[in-house]
Amino acid sequence: MPGQNIEIECEGGAMPAYYDAPGAGAGVIVISTIFGVDDETRGVVSDLNNAGFAAMAPDMFWRIDPGAVPVSDMQRAQVRNQAFNSEDGVRYVGAAVAHMKARPECNGKVAVMGFCFGGPYALMGASRLGCDAGISFHGSHVGNFLSEFAAVQCPLSFHYGDNDAVAPMTEITEIKAAIDALGGSELFIYPGAEHGYMFPSRGDGYDVAARDVSWERALAVLNRM
Repeated sequence: MPGQNIEIECEGGAMPAYYDAPGAGAGVIVISTIFGVDDETRGVVSDLNNAGFAAMAPDMFWRIDPGAVPVSDMQRAQVRNQAFNSEDGVRYVGAAVAHMKARPECNGKVAVMGFCFGGPYALMGASRLGCDAGISFHGSHVGNFLSEFAAVQCPLSFHYGDNDAVAPMTEITEIKAAIDALGGSELFIYPGAEHGYMFPSRGDGYDVAARDVSWERALAVLNRM
């Protein structure tokens, strides 16, 4: 199935999303950075499809400032991020999970994969939405949601660089302690990697080696669902 733009019924409205799926497989909800469902996020969806997963990236900012924002327009991205309510976000992710489970291409197993802004939703997909795995790459402000870890009953796989300006090592250390207490979950730290190291648009911050290892580790968790 080629990638396509779809709409998800959500709180009386239609939340846009990008969707791609093989013939059948587990589902992955991809929660983007503050820049929204841009070409790089669509690329993640396609990569997951190529790995055998049905993947969907909802436009989390659909009611504030819909669509993708260029990486060069950090001010606009930050304004809509600051206006975003995390409880709204949980409901939006919940709508995406329900939609995914109802699709014939999905075998009923669903994970949430978050990048930067999306990191807390990888956690809350596990703690509140009954998802089967949570994957986070350089998740932002996960330390604000440490109480959520107590309710997690599925594997988590979190990935950070030790040179992350948004998630300092003091915060990463707290997150690692919470993950270690769960058992069956993991947090990896990549020396020298910066915030956003998974994406070429970050210029010198893009770390190919860390990206490749992170991705393979994440796929290993998804393949065990």
